[in-house]
Amino acid sequence: MLKYSTYRSIYDEVHEDHTASMDRLNIKNLLLSLISSHRNRRFIRTDHIVKLALIVLLVISGFTVVGNVFAGSVSSAKQEKRVVVERGDTLWSIALKNKPADMKTAVYIEGIKRTSGLENSNIQAGDVLTLPVYSY
Repeated sequence: MLKYSTYRSIYDEVHEDHTASMDRLNIKNLLLSLISSHRNRRFIRTDHIVKLALIVLLVISGFTVVGNVFAGSVSSAKQEKRVVVERGDTLWSIALKNKPADMKTAVYIEGIKRTSGLENSNIQAGDVLTLPVYSY
């Protein structure tokens, strides 16, 4: 057998010497560093996945908000009706003609005042009123 061979048979007696314990210590340190670097790599990957998921969530919610803003502006145009006040009209008579059947007239008049920007019930012929449209 060679004098400086690193080969050891499983049948040889195990000799504890200083170089063998140093080799074990180095192997142990190497294994620990590999395990810790593997954990760091997994942490980095998890960290990247979390960041990517947050970015995707923000982008989707941004599109949702923008879509709702545009959808809201289109639907608000459909949710009003304009009427030109004629001679002899009152808010009560306009409300009776345009309100839903199951709504109180006084409540609908308050809706007309709010949507038309009226501070009181005074209207004149030629005024344009915006009537609320309630959909059920």
